[in-house]
Formats: sequence, structure tokens, C-alpha cells
Amino acid sequence: MGDTGPCGPCSEIHYYMGEDPGDPEKNHARFVNGEGDTTMEIWNLVFMQFERNEVEKGKFELKPLPAPSVDTGMGLERITAVMQNVKTNYETDLIKPIIDFAADLAGIGYESVDAKSQFALRVVADHARSTAFSIADGILPGNEGRNYVLRKIMRRAIYHGRDHLGFNELFFHKVCGFVVGLMRDAFPELETQKSFIDKMVRLEEERFGTTMTVGLQKLDELFSKSIEANFIEFAKLYDTFGTPRDLVRVKLEERGIEIPEEEFNEKLDAAIQELQQQSGIGKTHRAEKINPIYQEVIDKVGASTFHGYTDERIEDARVIAIFDGDKRIDSLSAGAEGFVVLDNTPFYAESGGQVGDTGTLASADVSVNVFDTYAPVTGLVIHKSKIERGTLKVGDTVAAQIDVEKRNATRRNHTATHLVHAALREVLGTHVKQAGSVVAPNYLRFDFTHYQPLTNAEIKEIEDLVNRHILRNEPVNTDIMAIEDAMRAGAMALFGEKYGADVRVLSVGGGEFSRELCGGTHVRATGDIGSFKLTADEAIASGVRRIRAITGVDAFERFREDEKLIDASLGVLKTQRDQLPSAIERLQEELKKTRREIEDLKLKIATGAIGGGASPDDEAKDAGGVKVIAKVVDGLDKGGMRNLSDTLLGKLKSGVVVLARAEEGKVGFIVRVSDDLTGKVSAGKIIQEIAPIVGGRGGGKADMAEGGGTDESKMAEAVEESLRVVERMAATG
Repeated sequence: MGDTGPCGPCSEIHYYMGEDPGDPEKNHARFVNGEGDTTMEIWNLVFMQFERNEVEKGKFELKPLPAPSVDTGMGLERITAVMQNVKTNYETDLIKPIIDFAADLAGIGYESVDAKSQFALRVVADHARSTAFSIADGILPGNEGRNYVLRKIMRRAIYHGRDHLGFNELFFHKVCGFVVGLMRDAFPELETQKSFIDKMVRLEEERFGTTMTVGLQKLDELFSKSIEANFIEFAKLYDTFGTPRDLVRVKLEERGIEIPEEEFNEKLDAAIQELQQQSGIGKTHRAEKINPIYQEVIDKVGASTFHGYTDERIEDARVIAIFDGDKRIDSLSAGAEGFVVLDNTPFYAESGGQVGDTGTLASADVSVNVFDTYAPVTGLVIHKSKIERGTLKVGDTVAAQIDVEKRNATRRNHTATHLVHAALREVLGTHVKQAGSVVAPNYLRFDFTHYQPLTNAEIKEIEDLVNRHILRNEPVNTDIMAIEDAMRAGAMALFGEKYGADVRVLSVGGGEFSRELCGGTHVRATGDIGSFKLTADEAIASGVRRIRAITGVDAFERFREDEKLIDASLGVLKTQRDQLPSAIERLQEELKKTRREIEDLKLKIATGAIGGGASPDDEAKDAGGVKVIAKVVDGLDKGGMRNLSDTLLGKLKSGVVVLARAEEGKVGFIVRVSDDLTGKVSAGKIIQEIAPIVGGRGGGKADMAEGGGTDESKMAEAVEESLRVVERMAATG
């Protein structure tokens, strides 16, 4: 697989797919791995015999493997092509039915269209198959890792379908649905996840459809000026309009510009960074490197031993190192802050989302406040500390005591996090995967893969499920197991996490409801959690949601606070508890009615219907034979301006209405032109003339246009200029 590693002699089997198997000029070993597809590899055998190691730069040695083996594999689709006597994998009954289905959807025949359309159909079929299987396996389209790979192939298929096959509506979910029907007998998990696959593909197709429409338009505008690979312009499209980078690459390839993906991504990332630096945003910070002095302590003094699973206090913990920043020191005096390492500690170091413990270190001569705990390297627990009294020295023996109340609150939230994960998978589906978490004393936060907000019914069901297991007071057990045994037992592991040979497995209720790998601290039984309440559900990324929740005393305080708010609302609205929603609804209706009356009154005042104001005909001025009402209006919002322009234009019957308003330092214009005048007077052109006067712009059609600016001091000047603009248009029109 590379320059080093297991290797050995290789034996490949190739099959001639051409029309003349008896012709040695066409069917010959020299064409193996050559151009064209008439000679195709169908089988590969590697006789694993050696370990190839680099002894020095450019020089290698072969060492015999202790257990030689044969690595062999056949290509199923290629063998199928041979057995079915067709020329390519795409003509086999594994893929051809999908191509035909996509062609029928597009209203074309595969054999009768050009090569570009045939290629597009193959892309759609192949990627629909990959999409259906990936989503059934729990992979969702996203922006990182395998999720991004899935998003890229989905968007590539959607692009080819829209750009080359003429699909204007959603189509890709239908092709994926056909894949499910075609493959479900051999892969029943596809049928189980059928509705979920359809929903996820629809969401991505809708999302990408909007992005692609804007992105393609901007790309075409860019390429109409030049076909060069302008990465700054590509970065603007990516950063401003969300145009996918793989879509940019496809359009480049169509214009004959081939750039390797790694090089393309490097150049685009550099351009994005340059853009962000120009605007002063997007600054990133490199992760701090592990300080070698930490490893030096482990090597020379020894590691820290954690006893926090069973002990809350250790009487004879010895100080083995003290740090001041990145320097090792011998002591810390009263008032100073530093980082203390103990040989034995009950303090849990921040890990796996759980925050670090706080507490105290004490002896007869010294008192230390520990306000955080973390582990910069495995085996070294750092106590971030402040000396309250005395002097702490390396070699001192202290009593290490954690804040038990804080630890207990954190334990409640950590075990509740496991219950939430299990409940989410049961209520929403097995596609739910953990994407991050925070376990603190006063709340828990859980990030997970899901495609839409939780409904009220789902929130209730999740809360009921978690609280049901809390009320059952089920035992919470931890076991140390080999990683293989843990996985066989059904323990859930986080994708991307690294685990050792032996792992801690946390089981709730015998593991039937929840069993996960976890190194954190937990309650002894679910009843210790007390109660559970979800407090928030929000989106943090495409396909990733975040919920927050509280437990124990915090949940009780939330319930009590809610009671206070409800009681206060009942007092203000003078109603009963069961009538509160309807009382609020009546109040909202009254408020809407009052607002409508106010807007109507403002409109009447503006049109002169109240207070003896001038009629529209009296207000109108003559501009080259055209009646024009041009004035500044106070007290109306954008909707009111439109209503007023309708009213005034209706009363004028033939003429032009120009209205201006100012609000919070911004100027807004609306221009209306009666239908009989649009041949010579254009509302859009009037806006284009007057908006720049107030430092802005605008546009629209001949009968109606809107615009604005920021210079309120020149608003009256712009209104006055509109009369001259109309007069010029009337004279030349």
C-alpha cells in the first residue's frame, strides 16, 4: 500500500472485454493496466511474505513475516460484467436498472442521448447507490470527514442531474428510493431506513438547489469574463454565497482546467484566509503544543494516579511537581497561582466533555484552593491552584479534597447525558450519533446528528423516557473490558475517539437501555439524578443539533421559577391558570386590532382625509404635463408607504407618486407610475436618479420601484429632483 509495510509477489487476473479475443495484437498481456477498458482486472492476489522497512533515506530492507498470508479479492461488479457478457459495470443488472430509472425520470433514453448525458446518468445512478447505503449506515451529509465525502457525491449527482439532464424539480431522492427497492432483498437495512433516507436526501437536495442556483449564476458570470482559475473570486463565492468548492472544481474541469483536489483545496483555503484577514474576521489560533516538561515529569518523577471513582478525599497526597506557566518551580507562596501535580489524586481532570473537579489541598501549614483540573498528557493530572495560606513545596504531603457537592451535580448530569443519548436514538432513530458534549455541575449540553428541530411531541417523549428510567432507580454499573469484548457487548463508541486496549463501559439498567464507553464519573443509580428537564434545542451546523438540559436541584429551581412567572402572569391578566393561553391570545388579538387602527389612522392623515388636508389632485404638481405627487411622509412603515402609494395613485388615475420616509438614519423611497404613462416614464429609472442623492441605490419595474440611502439631510432635495426627472422623461418620451 505504500513504500513500507507488508508486501509480496502479486498475481493479477485480467479479462479481455473486446470483440477479438483471438487477436494477439488486441488481446495481450502488454495491454494490462494500459489505456482503454478492453482489458479489465477482475481479481488480485498478493502473497504477503515480507515486511518492507526503510533503513535509511531511500534504502529499504525486506524482513520475512512471521505469519505469511494471501490477500485476495474479486471485484463483484467486474465479475458480473464478465458473466453477463457486457462491456462495463454500468451495463450490469446491478447498476443499469438505476440508470434506466433516472433516464425515465428525465424523459430520455440512455442509448439515444449524447455522451455527456450518458455520463451524467451514470453519475446519478452510481452516487444514488452510495448515498442510500451511506445514510442507512448512519452517515449524514456534513462538512467534515466522511460526512463531507457523502455531501460531495450527493451534490455532484444533483448538479449533473440539473445541469445536464434538465431536472428542475427534486429528483435525486426518487432515484435513491429506487435503489432501496432494488437492493432491499439483499440489504434489508435499506428498507428499514427507507423513510429516513428519503427525508435526508430531500433536505440536502432542497438546500443545495438554492445554493446551486445562485452559485452557478455567479460562476457563469465569472467565467464569461475569464476562464482562468481566479481563487480570490472563488473564495468570495464560497464565503458570501456558500457556493460549494466541489461545484467550482466541476465547472473548471468542464472548461479544461484540471487541478488536483489537494492543490485546489490548499489554494482556495489560502484565498479564503486572505479574504477574512482583509475584513478582519476569521482569525484562527493554532492549538498550543504539548509542553515537553510535562512528559519530563512523568519520565523522571512518575505519573499521577486517579482515585476519584471511589474516593472523594486522599489524606496523604504528595506534591511531585509545581509549574509556573511553562517553568518547573520548587514552591508557591501565599497569594500566588500555579499548577500542582500530585502522585495520588481524587480530582477528575477535564475529559470527554466532563469539566474538571474543584476543591482544596491542605496541611497544617498550607491551604490551597483548586479551581480547575485538567490533563495535558495522559497520566499527568494538573491542579490549577491558588495558595490561600502558607507555602506549598515540592515533596509536601497534603490532604486532597474535592468539592463533593459540585462533583455530585456533575455526576448527575453525566449519567443523564447517557440517558439522553439513548432516548434520542429511541425517539428519533438510530441515525442519531453524538457530535460533542459538555457536562457541568449546573447543566448538560449534548450535540447530535439530526436533520430538523425537535417537535413538542418528541421533546415530551424524550423527557418522559429519561425521567421514567430515573424513577425506576436503575443501577449504574461500570466494568473494565477489552475493547473487542466491549464492542461485542454492544457498547457505543464515539466516532473519531481513540481508545486503549482496555476501556471503561458504563451500563444503565443492565445495559438494555444504555451501554457506552466512558471514562467519566457517574451516579450509583439513576434515582440519584432526581429529575430531568430539556431547556433548549437549536441548530449549530448543517445536520447537527444541540440540546441543553438540567437535572436535580437545578431542574427543581427551574420548575419553581416557572411557577413564579405563571403566577405573576395570572395576576397581571386577571385570569385562571387553565385560561392563561386564551387570555394571552385575546390580548394579542386586541394589540393587532389596535395596531391596524393606528396604521389606518396614519394613512388617512397622510392622504388628507382627516383634518381638512389637501386632496391628491390639489397636492399634485405638473411636470411636463404629468401630474406628480412627491412628498416626505412621517409615521408610516414600509407597508404603510406601499398602501399610501396605492391610494394616491388610485385617486390620481393618471400620474406619478414619489414618497420618501426616514427612519433610524435611513431613507426609503417608493415610486409608482400609472399604467398609461409607463411608456415614457419609468419608476425604476426615477429611483436610479434620486437614490444616489441620499448616498444609496434602488431599482424596479416601469410601474413600481423602491430604493433608499443613508443621507437623511438630502431627502427633501431628492424628492424635489424627482419632479425634474419626470419632466425630462415626459419631454423625451
